[in-house]
Amino acid sequence: MIKHILTLIWNKKRSNFLLFLEIFLAFIVLFSVLTLVTYNLRNYSTPIGFDTEDVWVAYLEIDESVDSLTNIDMKRRIKQELNAFPEINGVGYSNSCVPFNDSNNAFGHRENGFRLFSFVIEADVDYPEVMDVNVVEGRTFNESDAYAKHTAVLITQGLRDQYFGDREVVDSIYLMDNDEPWKIVGVIDAYKYHGDFSDENRVMLKYEPQLESRFFSALIELNGAVGPEFEEKVNKAIAGVINRSDFVIKHLKTERELTSREYWVPIIALFSICGFLILNIALGLFGVLWYNINKRRPEVGLRRAIGATKYSISSQFILEILFVTFIGLLVGLFFAAQLPILKLVDIENINYYYAMGGAMGIIITVVLICSFYPSQQAARIHPALALHED
Repeated sequence: MIKHILTLIWNKKRSNFLLFLEIFLAFIVLFSVLTLVTYNLRNYSTPIGFDTEDVWVAYLEIDESVDSLTNIDMKRRIKQELNAFPEINGVGYSNSCVPFNDSNNAFGHRENGFRLFSFVIEADVDYPEVMDVNVVEGRTFNESDAYAKHTAVLITQGLRDQYFGDREVVDSIYLMDNDEPWKIVGVIDAYKYHGDFSDENRVMLKYEPQLESRFFSALIELNGAVGPEFEEKVNKAIAGVINRSDFVIKHLKTERELTSREYWVPIIALFSICGFLILNIALGLFGVLWYNINKRRPEVGLRRAIGATKYSISSQFILEILFVTFIGLLVGLFFAAQLPILKLVDIENINYYYAMGGAMGIIITVVLICSFYPSQQAARIHPALALHED
């Protein structure tokens, strides 16, 4: 039967070519969309690594003309005044690389015998606790790090796995930015400060013991939900220290939602495009099968007259369309497989494999659904009526 079906497909190669081309192009489009969607959703499924609930960030606008000692004194006073509020759990300082503001501070070199690249976030001793980072190895910052010989850093688990493997890293010293030796005091599970959909597995939190001029942001952890009147109190407290009111306070939870929305909108749009594409494939297949059945009624009637069962008739039409589908999918897989082989895009190969499997599964499912009813109609053709019409 397979040889017979292959012969039929070859004899109708011109009409089957358009169907093959439709399947091939549909697979390429679905594969491309599903690769992007899989990559983003897999990133979304991993922990963000810090708390955004009831955390505010105040972008300090201290006048640049203020000398460094006055700048440090202002930041100490801000922390003291904010910590005096019972609604506040703690205050931590960081550079401009706070979550969701699109700032970057990165370095890379080979001074340790291997290429090391990382994003660096400068933070004071209270920052990890305010952000509620999850330490999986070692410890977080403490006051003793202010007097230590080497700068203390926390690294993410992704950075540890990528560059250090099974080596012990806690209390290890490596040359980092500007060949300065930094000491790894702990490992945190993640720190995706660009949002839930980001692929940030190479991040370091660098301890800065002094409230220096590079600290542009104050992270404020609250005890719970508060009203807008309390935000006004915080605003006045900060403005009273820095003598200006043109700074901004943002809620990390809101910023997180806005950042995620920038990814959800195109993902939903791509899914809508895929749905429209699948609908067109379904309508095309249904129409082609219906046309072929009506055109081949005498052939079906003759087969039924010589003893072919309804099942064999139905199976023949389904297998014919499946063979054409598999040929289109195989050609599509050949081109799709070049991406993980050639490493044209810097993402994990597993994203491609998920996309290949998803695209194949969707197309085969649509083909089976669309071919079932027309094949059943072909099986119900009465041989006498079909031969009489001929």
